[in-house]
Amino acid sequence: MIVVAKLRIPNSALVLDPNASAAATPQTSRKTRTRMRICSEYKIPKLEAFSKSKIERGVKDPPLISHSQHQLADYCTLLEGDASYSCWQAYFELQHLQEEYSKEEVEKLIIEAGGVKSLIGCLHGVAAILKANKHSSDSTTRPHHLKSMVNKEEEHMHIPDGLPKTAHEIEDEQNSRMPDSAYTKLLRLSSTLPAWYSSAPNTSCQ
Repeated sequence: MIVVAKLRIPNSALVLDPNASAAATPQTSRKTRTRMRICSEYKIPKLEAFSKSKIERGVKDPPLISHSQHQLADYCTLLEGDASYSCWQAYFELQHLQEEYSKEEVEKLIIEAGGVKSLIGCLHGVAAILKANKHSSDSTTRPHHLKSMVNKEEEHMHIPDGLPKTAHEIEDEQNSRMPDSAYTKLLRLSSTLPAWYSSAPNTSCQ
């Protein structure tokens, strides 16, 4: 059977000094050769409450992307010349990546970079890859786009009307007409022309 004994230590410190008592036994003096100081009060950091809302945590700890943008901006202000230009270019490339990719993918890129300087190089590399892919996609889709435009123009080609008929067309129309009946000939002879109609002038030479 194991007996567990609890030792209660008061708030006040307990100091053991081997020179405190001259009449101490040899066993006691051996045990107290070293000076020991036992204190029950330890400096334990105070933990934050677990009932904090997500808004309070978000205000105190900004998102990773926003934190990286602030770090980039602070680092760019310390640079000069081409280094400063490259840094600010990476800053705007990071903003562009947020529009092209999801939040998780951008955060993964930042974590894999590991630092501000390496993040600048990674952003330049990703931006160059995106630019190359966009250029190649535009070059492949441009011929198809032009071909579709040409086909569309051919489908909607305007055919002008009102042009005079050729002699061949007039002859075909006359030959395709049915012969006039006796009643039709009578109507043409006995009927009068309307007031708005004027006959074609006779231009034949007499």
